[in-house]
Amino acid sequence: MIRFSILGIPVCVQPWFWLTMVFIGGGLHASNSLEIMLVAVFAFAGFLSIMIHELGHALMIRKYGLPTSITLQAFGGFASYPSGQLDRKQSFLVTAAGPGLQFAFGILLIGLAGLIQIPEGSLFRPFLRDLILVSIFWSILNCLPVYPMDGGQMLAAILGPRKQRYVHLISAIVAVAIGVAGYFYLGTILLPIFMALFAWHNWQSFQATPR
Repeated sequence: MIRFSILGIPVCVQPWFWLTMVFIGGGLHASNSLEIMLVAVFAFAGFLSIMIHELGHALMIRKYGLPTSITLQAFGGFASYPSGQLDRKQSFLVTAAGPGLQFAFGILLIGLAGLIQIPEGSLFRPFLRDLILVSIFWSILNCLPVYPMDGGQMLAAILGPRKQRYVHLISAIVAVAIGVAGYFYLGTILLPIFMALFAWHNWQSFQATPR
């Protein structure tokens, strides 16, 4: 477990975060020192990008005068704060700030990549590539309306507490669509597995929530 502070905000990085970053980065297939190094580069790029994402949440939370801390865990992280302290507009802005800052960071890096010359064979080349890919992909994925991802939480803030049942229904439908698209168009099994779990969770919540 790694603990530190950034801009006065406590941060905790759990071991599972690193393990999942290594897994996503192809750690199971790394067979030589170069491939292992590239997995480590991806893991660090993922750490930096997701930290930017959670920092967006945390800074907006702090703007509203609430205490916050960041935890990076398996396949992501969260910025915690006392529940019931924000109205719907504030909740929406807090949620949107994470992927918004991360996406802006990715766009900034794309511009930077076009301005600088990176030596051939430098590890900074795959690092910058991974940093851009994670920042753009992660921010867009998180904005899709699938609860409890950021997009689902933003949808919940828009519809309000009386229509949470519809949040779960929409989330289940979108999760299935993303999972199918991920399998057939991206050729990945990891995304469909997660979307299947989200779809099942939201369908159960939809059925359990009173009309």
